[in-house]
Amino acid sequence: MKSHIFRERDGSTPLDPDQILGLKFSHITTMGELDELEDENIQRGLLWLNRQKGDYLSLEFLKKLHKELFGDVWKWAGTFRKSEVNLSKTMSHYVSVELKNLFEDAKVWVQQQSFSWEEMAVEFHYRLVSIHPFPNGNGRTARILTEYFERRNGRPVTNWKESLRENPKERRRQYIQALRDADKGDLSSLAEFMKEKA
Repeated sequence: MKSHIFRERDGSTPLDPDQILGLKFSHITTMGELDELEDENIQRGLLWLNRQKGDYLSLEFLKKLHKELFGDVWKWAGTFRKSEVNLSKTMSHYVSVELKNLFEDAKVWVQQQSFSWEEMAVEFHYRLVSIHPFPNGNGRTARILTEYFERRNGRPVTNWKESLRENPKERRRQYIQALRDADKGDLSSLAEFMKEKA
């Protein structure tokens, strides 16, 4: 299951100093090597995720999931960011509050069937990725948890425009554009991107 991974970068690109910060392996020097290491860790994390049964809409679960997905690679895996990023309007000290609000909202949506499952998945994914809780790995973690949210509720799981799998740059471009549109209040592009089901 690699439908949540979008590749667009050249594997031979050297890592810059910011990308090396917190990396557990000093011999990793290129994006391709990092991608391979992260992909292996993510696959082990998915095995862990598939064995889980309890409450998954909690801060503790999200931190544990991120640590399972990236903890073999990054020292900071499973810890919320402590600095501000351009990709999020959420200040770092509000990350926990915004996540709690999202998780409580999602529980109400499911319980009350507030709107369609497709709308719930889109709203859940967008809010999670826009909070940008971790230093890195947010898109992949948000896509994986969104898939899990759908699966745990017996719904078809999005495959993130799998029809573009052979064109990863275009796939990523459309995804980023859909998130930018959502930042402006229009979730329709993201809904369209997530419409394809596995």
